[in-house]
Amino acid sequence: MKEERIAIDQLRIGLYVRLDTWMEHPFLFNAFKIRNDKQLAALRSLGLKDILYVPERSDAPPLPPSSQPMPVVARAEPDPEVLALWEEKKARREKVAARRTSVAQCERQFSRGVDTVRALMRNLFARPQESVVQIRAVITEMVDSLLADKDVLVHVMSSKRADEGAYYHAMNVTVLALLLGRAAQLDDGQLHDLGTGCLLHDIGKERIPSQILRKPGALTSAERAFYELHVEYGLEMALKLPDLPRGALEVIACHHEMLDGSGFPGKLSGDRVGRLARIAAIANLFDNLCNRINLADSMTPAEALAHMFKHYGGKLDEALLKLFVRQMGVYPPGSVVQLNNDAIGIVVSVRPEQLLHPNILIYDTDVPKEEAVFFDLAEEPDLAVVRSLRPADLPREVYDYLSPRTRVSYVVEDGREAV
Repeated sequence: MKEERIAIDQLRIGLYVRLDTWMEHPFLFNAFKIRNDKQLAALRSLGLKDILYVPERSDAPPLPPSSQPMPVVARAEPDPEVLALWEEKKARREKVAARRTSVAQCERQFSRGVDTVRALMRNLFARPQESVVQIRAVITEMVDSLLADKDVLVHVMSSKRADEGAYYHAMNVTVLALLLGRAAQLDDGQLHDLGTGCLLHDIGKERIPSQILRKPGALTSAERAFYELHVEYGLEMALKLPDLPRGALEVIACHHEMLDGSGFPGKLSGDRVGRLARIAAIANLFDNLCNRINLADSMTPAEALAHMFKHYGGKLDEALLKLFVRQMGVYPPGSVVQLNNDAIGIVVSVRPEQLLHPNILIYDTDVPKEEAVFFDLAEEPDLAVVRSLRPADLPREVYDYLSPRTRVSYVVEDGREAV
């Protein structure tokens, strides 16, 4: 958009202006529309002679240029309202630093979890007793975290090790299913069964040829039949493990069953599909849609939810699916969005209790990528998401800055400690 430079004394409410350096002014954005006298006073206090404005985004033209230079008015002390803006920005920078630390901690936590799952799967049958004990410990830690803190954040991150997609998938399905299970008011024992089953739901794929599992295109009917055997193989393998609970076995056996009988392997329908399996089916399908073998075919999280509603009516439990959406939000973590001030960002995390106010990392050409600003929309009453954007449609510089997740992974974070 065309920008014009005007004298500082031509400023008025309604002009859309742009400043050069984020660190040298008290505003949260480099570009914004002047909405009140407080912002006008702050702009005039910066000592600038002129400023850029965008006619197309402004509500009014600038004031006529003055024939006389604007007098400098000496102040006995700084304007308290301008000082308040600077203090707010200082607090924002501190929150951004704390949030970035929290995100890094989350990613390390998830990475350790994936490493644990990988080790468990590799030793599952070599040391079954020890492996089952470790699985219980992993699930207990996750369940205890969920039950101890109701103000959780569902946080998205980038899965960097594409060759370990099976372990990421197991973790994703477990996290998402437990989140939904908690919302569905499952008791502690049911959550443990659900988590254990989800962590092991795809163990039967070890017996499926890799060329079938990794085939990017559509499977032939013979390949599809072979692929579907992974559920029966998984149940057979799980029955050899010591003391797996019945609920976990149900998840392994039925996570591909659909309520209309169109699923596999048993083509079960209605009440024959248990509640734990219904929850696992939703989490499993969502992650499969977001993380397809051919990454170009992967859906955004928002697209995946819309697809599930449109194409899986009568197949998935409707009440549980609605509950899942309420946990993930209208704009789930991983969604690229545009705000009402035209800023573009990526949803980093959501609180199920505040779905319309996610945490967003903002694209700003004047802020280095490693210092990118986080906004918690719950704390920004003037900001709101207006639409979701497809990462593929973003300009290259925006895409590179936001780094939309090609493989989406989720972790539940303690909301009380997050900023």
